[in-house]
Amino acid sequence: MTRVDEFDSFYRSTSESALRVVYAVTGDRTVAHDVTVDAYRRAWRDWSKIRDHDPVRYVRSEAWKLAVLSRGTHPLRRRHEEDSDTELLDALASLPSDDRRLVVLMTLGSTDLDEAAAEVGVSDEEGIELVTTAITALEASTGQSIDELERRMNALGAVTSRLTMPPSADIRQKAVRGQRRNTVGLVLAALVAIVAGGLVVTEGDPLAAVAGVPYRERLGAESPDLVLDSRQIDTDNLLTTSQVSRLAPDGDWAVGDTDENIADDTPYATCPTQRFATENPVKVFVRTFESAGSDRVAQAIEVAGSPAEAEAAYQRLVSWYADCAHPRVQLTETYRVERPFGDFLILRLVSHRSPERTFTVGFSYSGTVASALVHEVDGLTGPPIEEFAQTLNDSVERVCADSGGNCREDITVIPTDPPATSEAPSFLGIVDLPPIAAVDQVWAGTTPSTDSSANPASTVCDRASFAIEGVSSSSRIYLIPEAETLPVTFGVVETVGTFPTVEAATGFVDGVQATINACSADNLAATATPGDGFGAGPDFRGSTWQITLEVEGGAPVTFRTAIVQRGAAVAQVLFTPSGEADISPQQFTALAQRAAQRLVYAGAPVA
Repeated sequence: MTRVDEFDSFYRSTSESALRVVYAVTGDRTVAHDVTVDAYRRAWRDWSKIRDHDPVRYVRSEAWKLAVLSRGTHPLRRRHEEDSDTELLDALASLPSDDRRLVVLMTLGSTDLDEAAAEVGVSDEEGIELVTTAITALEASTGQSIDELERRMNALGAVTSRLTMPPSADIRQKAVRGQRRNTVGLVLAALVAIVAGGLVVTEGDPLAAVAGVPYRERLGAESPDLVLDSRQIDTDNLLTTSQVSRLAPDGDWAVGDTDENIADDTPYATCPTQRFATENPVKVFVRTFESAGSDRVAQAIEVAGSPAEAEAAYQRLVSWYADCAHPRVQLTETYRVERPFGDFLILRLVSHRSPERTFTVGFSYSGTVASALVHEVDGLTGPPIEEFAQTLNDSVERVCADSGGNCREDITVIPTDPPATSEAPSFLGIVDLPPIAAVDQVWAGTTPSTDSSANPASTVCDRASFAIEGVSSSSRIYLIPEAETLPVTFGVVETVGTFPTVEAATGFVDGVQATINACSADNLAATATPGDGFGAGPDFRGSTWQITLEVEGGAPVTFRTAIVQRGAAVAQVLFTPSGEADISPQQFTALAQRAAQRLVYAGAPVA
């Protein structure tokens, strides 16, 4: 048999199955077709070297390298094709590449574990762990059993059957003439299609055998090379001035400094107690950007030793801001950035010192990297949240490929509840409390009292009691202890109660509202003026009042009260001002709304 005959026979007998494997790994028919054709052209050029050394493995490996090149150049969203199971492809795309390749090779590739592990470059022990983890992750993300997944995976094979591979003569001729598609063509293809993972299975039951392996508790485990890959992250993975400029287009942005010193422990922003949240980080980067105006941006990325450590660092970053206790710093807005593979969080805080300054802070983690993005500007208006969210997503995309994370552009920004505080999360946090006059000191909260027989947040107009069978309640007092000029009567009191049912909580709140509304008629010394209410809706509802009491021989006494409900949890908030140490009705309504949001952490039944 001549050299040409050998190659032609090899091509005819393997091209169809090789295309199926490559499509299953990439999830895009255009890219799969192009890289498979290119891989066979390379095989012909190297035929004398590979003919006796598993040429099928050579073709699959070359095709995978070309696919990675197109994806790594610019990881855009894979084109969703109407005749493909895009939901399954998206679930498969979330798997680490080694996991996906192993499962495909052990099914479509008709290879055993030893051969598949060798082709991917992992040991047999690592291979079985990665395959098991991949199947578990697919079950978790799709909510389907292995049998159901097998049927859907088999259906993916119909896609490649409609693709036509060129004749072997064309493969050889174009390889010789150097007319194969070049890398630029693949990059252009990648600019319109994300390389996602697909999986197709053949007859037989290889997945059932894998399903029986007891090592199934590690969901989404990283590949063995994950930490090694993340070590490749450098300053080229940081944001650029053009990406930051969307936060203030007229700012004339410039890079201020780029720091890689792990030993530096100086916080780069307000609220954090230290510079880095990762314990024993592999690498750290802090880059600052400055504009011609008052805008300033700081980006920090921390490379951890594992995805679990990166997630812990992310939680620690968030907690620093959730527990922020700086004078006159208040949390005003919270947003969730929804992504297909893990949400991000954005907080907006305001420093009411002079000059007033707004902070917009975004948190994310991807693979082994935790990151934070902080924008500061004078005044009470920060950048549009959508623009900030996109910049935050850009910062993740620049590192996610090297960190083993999921690189996706699909984001949706929605308002959400504030992150839980470390202490008494169902109560107002220190960061929720508004500034008081010119007082430049920090609020402080007492440890919640569990005496259900007392409700220090009640007023003479309601005398509400949580001492009801089946109701659990506690109270917390907030003061500014370092503000010596404030009288002892100044402060905020909150009582939180959880009822056995939503209906019981609703009846209690309705009763308190009716009693306060009738106060002016029932108590001639009291005037209850309704404030802004909010709700009723699926999440929470509440009402506020300003109550003024006439005191014989003295000046009238005014205080503000609110009753709020979220599911079966109820909070009553009382604010007692003193002279100029007061807040506006709008500020008190915002405080009551925040109290209602915090009830999400009360653990009470919901409607």
